[in-house]
Order: sequence, then structure tokens, then C-alpha cells
Amino acid sequence: MVDLSQILASAPVLTNWIGKLIYKMYEWIGNFGWTVVVFTIFLKLLLSPLDIWQKRTMLKNNRAMKVINPELEKLKKTYAGSPDVLQQKQMELYKKHGYKMTGGCLPALITIVIFFIVFSGFNAAVRYENERMVYDMTLTYQEAAQTEGVTEEQLDNLMISTYDEEKQGWLWIKNVFMSDTYTNPVPTLDKFVGRGLGQLGATLPAETKLLNVRMTRFENGYDAVLRPAMEYYNRTKFFDMKHWNGYFILPLISITLSVFSVKVTKSNQPEMPTQTDENGKPKNGQGMMKAMNWLMPIMMGVFALFYSSAFCIYMVMNSLITVIFNVTFNAIAKKREAQEEDQRLAATFKKN
Repeated sequence: MVDLSQILASAPVLTNWIGKLIYKMYEWIGNFGWTVVVFTIFLKLLLSPLDIWQKRTMLKNNRAMKVINPELEKLKKTYAGSPDVLQQKQMELYKKHGYKMTGGCLPALITIVIFFIVFSGFNAAVRYENERMVYDMTLTYQEAAQTEGVTEEQLDNLMISTYDEEKQGWLWIKNVFMSDTYTNPVPTLDKFVGRGLGQLGATLPAETKLLNVRMTRFENGYDAVLRPAMEYYNRTKFFDMKHWNGYFILPLISITLSVFSVKVTKSNQPEMPTQTDENGKPKNGQGMMKAMNWLMPIMMGVFALFYSSAFCIYMVMNSLITVIFNVTFNAIAKKREAQEEDQRLAATFKKN
């Protein structure tokens, strides 16, 4: 007989605090895909003060640059032969008009930090759910395999029915824990325990490693539990699109929204004032800023194609909310600027 206390001792544990929050919401909502949608909206609301601060900082920099640019040109002509003095005068000018040199790159840095914190939480929650699924299916298999008279076909059918496709799925995606690509919905052992790009990096429960009851056609315990579902749900050839996990829809949306978000943000950023070194040559700060602007779309593409659809849903929702916020904020800001300009012109006309 199997020692059930030994099996229970091998139950998976979730320790990541973001992962715990996501999983608590998942237990309440019941579907991981919709959990991600709710979590993303909640997170964006929580971080909205930061978003507003970033946009206000950018708006102030825009206004400051309109005043600074003519004065910068005068400084460049006046101190053309004295780069050290020019640099000092430029910094004094930025400080005088409240221009924040970190206004452009700091938001990008904060966004990247938050991105990786959330990514770590998603990875932990996805890994835990898959470990939990294998653990529960192992218990079911062990119990059924010890029933007198049970056949291997009955065990296979039991494992297929135990694998809850509806719980794993979301809209067109068959398994939200796999990428929205041609990948197989049910992870193989290599995919489950692998530590490479896009693999789950999960740990098998101790009892699954030792599983040896009625394993007549399988080489390991994982296959005894999951292979029937693999044979039922996974594709048999590459163009077997009916059994693809997804159709690259989320990755395409994610990359498109990310690029559009960069363009919307960039169109409303002032041109960064050129800083010079001790030899009077421009520093490469602008090049670094441009690289950081395009770093996120590239990252989005890689993560969307290779990691879980769950995280891709987060990226899509996050980008969509960001685009809507930016477009709305920019429209309101432009309207206010136009009103202020009209008031300024009206005041000038009255004086004259």
C-alpha cells in the first residue's frame, strides 16, 4: 500500500507574495485567464498615482522646454569655446525652469522594475498551479490504480477526465499556462521540469517520481499521469492546428500595443536637451533613452512568444490600459494648453 502521509508531505508550496495574491484571486474567480484580467486592472488602479506623476512630469518638461530652447541656443553661441562653462550654465537653466533630466528615463526604469516583479509572481503562480495539478492527478491515479480489477484503459480514461481542459483554457486558448502559439496544450515532462526559455521550471511531487503502480507502457510517473491527456489533446504533426494551444493572437496584440504605446508616449515627450562633455561633444544620453523606449516592445515580443499565455494576457491588458490612459491624458492636456494659450493671448490683447 502507498503511504499517503508521504504523498501529502510532497505537496507543492507557493512562497512568492505576488504569486500568492494572484493565486488567491484565482481561487475566488475560478479561471486563471480572467483572474489575470482582474489582477491587471487592480494593479493599474493601484499604480495610477505613479502613472499620473509620470505624465505630469512629462507635461511640465514639455512646457519648460518651450521656454528653455531659445535660451539654450543663446548659451551655445555665447559659450561655444568654453564647454565646461556651457555645461554649468545649461544645468542652471534646467534647474531654474524646473526641467527634470530624469523625467524621461526614470518612468521607463520604474516600468521595467515593476515588469520583472510581476513576471516573477506570474511565473511562481503558473509553476505552482501546474505542480498542484500533477500532484492532485498523482493522488487520483494512485488511488484508482490500487482498485482491484481496474484496467489500464480505465486508468487512461480517468486521467483524461481528471485533466480539466475547461479550467486550463481561456477563450480560444486551450491551456492558459502555455504560450498562445503552436505549442502543445499539455506540457511534456521536459517542458514541465525544464529551466530554459519558456519552460515551466516546475518540480515533480516526490510520489510522482516514485510512481510504479500499473506502469506497463510508461517510462516514468509523469507520463503515467499526463501521457493519456497528451495523446488526447496534443498535436500529432506541426500543421495540426486544431490541437495548437493558440494562434499567435495575444503575441501580435501585445507587440502592436506596446509599439503604439511607445509612439504615443514619444510623440508627447520633449526633445531632450543636448548635454556636452568636457570637449564640447554631445553625450549619448538620447541614444540610451531611445534604446530604453524600444526595449519594452522587444521584451514584450520575447515573453509573449515563449512564456505563458497568462502573462501575455497581463501584458496585453497592461498595454491597453496604458494606451487608453495616455491618449485620454494627452487629449485633456492639449485642451487645457489651448485654453491657457487663448487666455494668454486675450490678456496680451487687452494690455495692448
